Amino acid sequence: MKIHRILEQARLRPTFPRVLVLEFFHEHARDHFSAEQVYKLLNEDMRNMSLATVYRVLGQLVDADLLSGVAFGESRMVYELNDGTRHDHLVCTVCGRIYEFFDAEIEARQQSVANSLDFAVTARQLVLFGICAGCRKSGAQTRLMMR
Repeated sequence: MKIHRILEQARLRPTFPRVLVLEFFHEHARDHFSAEQVYKLLNEDMRNMSLATVYRVLGQLVDADLLSGVAFGESRMVYELNDGTRHDHLVCTVCGRIYEFFDAEIEARQQSVANSLDFAVTARQLVLFGICAGCRKSGAQTRLMMR
């Protein structure tokens, strides 16, 4: 099985929880999920996996570079499949939708800044927060501000 080989190449034993979580992310390759969402969606099929197990497996898969963990604010961590492509994120603060984008000029500028400071970048993350077009059109941000 493909997932078993991926785990073995990452030097992880293909345990049932690891296989389930990694299969889930391969099935939802362009999506972002919190640990709680993964837990809920996997347990809809009566998998009976604990939330603690989900957190542990997510951490192991991030450490093995099979998943990426992206912090969106102080208390919101989401996970996505690490397919090796660089991208950044836009997050709607009203509906929570996450958009991915890549901009070569932004990448080059960040590398230029690091080089000018003789800084070796080992990881990077750019997250822009705002209100998506759908929420602006629906007036959702106005309702949110009136609360």
